[in-house]
Amino acid sequence: MSPGALYRYFPSKDAIIEAIAEEERHSAGASMQMFLRPGSLVDRIVGAAMDYLAQSVAPHTGGLLVEIVSESIRNTAIGERFHAIEAEIRDIIRAALVEAQERGEIGAGVDLDIAIVMLFAMSDGLVMRLQLERDVDLAAMEPYLRRMVTAVLLSEPASP
Repeated sequence: MSPGALYRYFPSKDAIIEAIAEEERHSAGASMQMFLRPGSLVDRIVGAAMDYLAQSVAPHTGGLLVEIVSESIRNTAIGERFHAIEAEIRDIIRAALVEAQERGEIGAGVDLDIAIVMLFAMSDGLVMRLQLERDVDLAAMEPYLRRMVTAVLLSEPASP
């Protein structure tokens, strides 16, 4: 589609990016549905992450998330929209972590807010890395991702 044709549907670059961000919200929401299924917390997190990573390397969406995040850092309005979308996901994850901690599935000493930051950082880093290394076998990554998630959630942090 030519730029001129694109601007028939969207009044500005920001509107285009916001539409892409909204589509990203729908994709993330679909991945989060996997997170809400029964099973251990680690299984659910890894399942949702693997689904999300598969979407991030799909030919029609590859690289868009990296672009959205970059634009959200530069553009306040887009940043606010992106953070609102991320807050929805964060709330779902936090509720599941609280529930798992109350059941004893997560160590009592694990700081849930820091754990969420670490989980997001792993996800963000993998999305970006997979844009650079497109030949990585996602299925082969799954056991490594599982170990990383387990280490964040099940290990009590060492005292400084």
